[in-house]
Amino acid sequence: MRGSYKDPGAIQILTIGGSTTDQRFIGDGQTWQDYLSQALGGAVVVNAGIDGQSTVGHLRAFDRWLSQIPGLKPRFVLAYIGVNDAHLQGRQQWDEMASPTVWRRVERYVANHSALVQVVSTIQGTLKARNAHVVHGGTDVAHGPWVAGPAPAPGQAVDPVLLDAYQQRVAALIARIRTMGAQAVIVTQSRSDYRVDGDGRPLGRVSASGAVDFGSWAMQTAFNRRALAACEQAGAVCIDLGGRLTFEDGDFYDWVHTTPAGNRRIADWLASRLAPTLR
Repeated sequence: MRGSYKDPGAIQILTIGGSTTDQRFIGDGQTWQDYLSQALGGAVVVNAGIDGQSTVGHLRAFDRWLSQIPGLKPRFVLAYIGVNDAHLQGRQQWDEMASPTVWRRVERYVANHSALVQVVSTIQGTLKARNAHVVHGGTDVAHGPWVAGPAPAPGQAVDPVLLDAYQQRVAALIARIRTMGAQAVIVTQSRSDYRVDGDGRPLGRVSASGAVDFGSWAMQTAFNRRALAACEQAGAVCIDLGGRLTFEDGDFYDWVHTTPAGNRRIADWLASRLAPTLR
């Protein structure tokens, strides 16, 4: 795990998520976890993010490696989630740790141990991530001017099956965190190809047709609202960063990954909302 801690038992806040949590191209001391630790008076905040993971992987991570770390018993597990889940393809059998039939298990064993299959899968996954603008440096950072306009209803273009599955995964993730003996903190995410103002209203860019583009906002907000719904229903700590934090130019280096300046903004905003919970 990434961060400064003398032993796993000293960790107060364990953070999980994908590349926006991992931050592999951000130096030590400049991640949002580093800044969050400073903003919370030296709280031990540790980074267990894994590049490319969605909640499908976060659920499996508890059984595959987090539960195998001796003495790991954080007070809080903060899940910074949503961007990768918004780009999952098809229904995810997230709760099946083993295939239901013998032949399916044999097929998966062969695939998992085939170098050729792994190469093809890696290429396919990279192309999908690049097309979705969630790969590091997959696109230049989006620039304004940012303007208001009539925004579509979040989720109207998203398959409700995918939204339902995501909400179920978030609920399962909260339950898994509690099984670990920790409090769950669910934090939603944003992107650089739109903005939200201080009142949570979306701002987009004018497209070639003259309309204001709110496509990414509508999609991400639909997933964020499902995460918050699962969180509120479970009585966990729910923080709508994606719908409330106003980012500025220079806070992202591509459409989803934040710079040290963006990380500082995330940390300061989170700290003001986490501090009362930590008391």
